[in-house]
Amino acid sequence: SALKDSRFPPVTRDELPRLFCSVSLLTNFEDVCDYMDWEVGVHGIRIEFINEKGSKRTATYLPEVAKEQG
Repeated sequence: SALKDSRFPPVTRDELPRLFCSVSLLTNFEDVCDYMDWEVGVHGIRIEFINEKGSKRTATYLPEVAKEQG
């Protein structure tokens, strides 16, 4: 994503000294009964649904992203 993700501009040479890398491991996924059954900043969340055209869609959000974005 640093170079080819269309949502973001490519990383520049000037940015390199300020970059850092982290790893998030999402394990032990659990089904929930309520959409609020998770804690922001603690749990990651994986959403799966079938859209109006019948295609399966998924999204994964890391614990730190929700906290960073408020």
